[in-house]
Amino acid sequence: MSLISYLVASLPSASTLLLYGALVIAVAFAIHILSQLIVPSNPKQPPTVFSWIPFMGNAIEFGINPIAFLEKCQEKYGEVFTFYMVGRRVTVCLGPDGNQFVFNSKQNLSSAAEAYNDMTKYVFGPEVVYDAPHSVFMEQKRFIKAGLNSDCFRQHVPMIVQEVQDFFKKFDKPSGFMEAYETFGKLIICTASRCLMGKEIRANLDGDVAKLYYDLDQGFQPINFMFPNLPLPSYKRRDIACKKMAALYSSIIQRRKNEGDNSNADLLQALMDATYKDGTSIPDHHIAGMMIAVLFGGQHTSATTSAWTMLELAARPDLIKALREEQIEKLGSLKTELTFENLKDLPLLESVVRETLRLHPPIFQMMRKVVADKILYEKTGHEIPKGNYICAAPGVTQIDGRFFNEPKSYNPYRWLEKTDPIHSIEQGDDANIDYGFGAVGISSKSPFLPFGAGRHRCIGEQFGYLQIKTIIATFIRMFDIELEAGQSVPKPDYTSMVVVPEHPAKLHYTWRE
Repeated sequence: MSLISYLVASLPSASTLLLYGALVIAVAFAIHILSQLIVPSNPKQPPTVFSWIPFMGNAIEFGINPIAFLEKCQEKYGEVFTFYMVGRRVTVCLGPDGNQFVFNSKQNLSSAAEAYNDMTKYVFGPEVVYDAPHSVFMEQKRFIKAGLNSDCFRQHVPMIVQEVQDFFKKFDKPSGFMEAYETFGKLIICTASRCLMGKEIRANLDGDVAKLYYDLDQGFQPINFMFPNLPLPSYKRRDIACKKMAALYSSIIQRRKNEGDNSNADLLQALMDATYKDGTSIPDHHIAGMMIAVLFGGQHTSATTSAWTMLELAARPDLIKALREEQIEKLGSLKTELTFENLKDLPLLESVVRETLRLHPPIFQMMRKVVADKILYEKTGHEIPKGNYICAAPGVTQIDGRFFNEPKSYNPYRWLEKTDPIHSIEQGDDANIDYGFGAVGISSKSPFLPFGAGRHRCIGEQFGYLQIKTIIATFIRMFDIELEAGQSVPKPDYTSMVVVPEHPAKLHYTWRE
């Protein structure tokens, strides 16, 4: 027998290898389970949620329905607990005090950049948002907020109305079906591009820009948060799209400069006209990155909020009727031109959007990574160690019966009648803190925080409300809607970065004129 033949004959059979593999897996599971049952837990740290699977921890149960998972853990462990998710320790802090603890945590204790930058920098590009020094990021937020002002909003409303009317012109008459999230996702891209991205981007939406948006979007999925840079085709397309978008914005900026085209009422122009505190102009690639960040910060959230609102309204014809009656009473007619000013006169419309954000928050949790040796959660006395992620979950608190009556029912009137417990809760004094982009405007101790709080609060809230309200007000003038026969409001789909309705989620529409 040759040496090679001997070696081959000496190798274990496939069945033996499978047996060895099974034994290794069984031992790993046994060690993982026994370590949780036998090894005493550290009483100074929050209780840890039991899990069966090594490394994965509670990821599967969390991924299927994170809200239900967190509610179950809250009932068993209290408002502060830690669970494992794909090798990460996530310490959840629920309730208004948990919100305040996470959102107001100091930069030297916990970091949003450490939690998110590995994902966002590949989509937005370098040196912007979490990839910039914190002080620079706060300046960048100030630039964007300055570009989202009342003067611009006045010009945006008629633009949005026109975009809605033009978008639906191609829809069949007298009636038909539309898929809610897909439809309003496409519409939001049009309205956001028209108002914020610039006329050049809007004009190119039917061409290469739409493909670049799609490739960037595919780099903004849950897998990208866990594994930010895998050697996969979607990651390569993401990186190429980021570079092409930066080059596109740079070419637009140079054309505007060369032609003296500086009278635009869009965010792109506002960033071109701004300067950093040291007097330097914003580099083109910073502008491109901020523009991409604004689009992604608003497009997903506004698209899902619009879709959920229409689905909820389709199940409530009484609300649609009341919204139309409000327009007639406050504006005089359903044909009165919508404006930035008269939209403020429609409190039920505002309450409808608020209620959608309460019951269907697009982003139900926000995280920070502990960078200090440990941080103390003073309310419970627990120490949270370095490397843990601390997590606020407004999506859980916003359906908590301690703060909202009948918390899982869709009732916009709760915001008008103000009889829910939330309206009598004492708020913190942090609403007027300015981190460099103006006062945050809301206490982090509120049970209702769909746009976050603290230094990383979303600065696009006003535009988001304006955009969604204008779309809804225009849409219900154009259409009657109802759910498909025999269908109810769909369940949430938690497999994407924002919580969208489960597919299919169709609306049956009928043209009113």
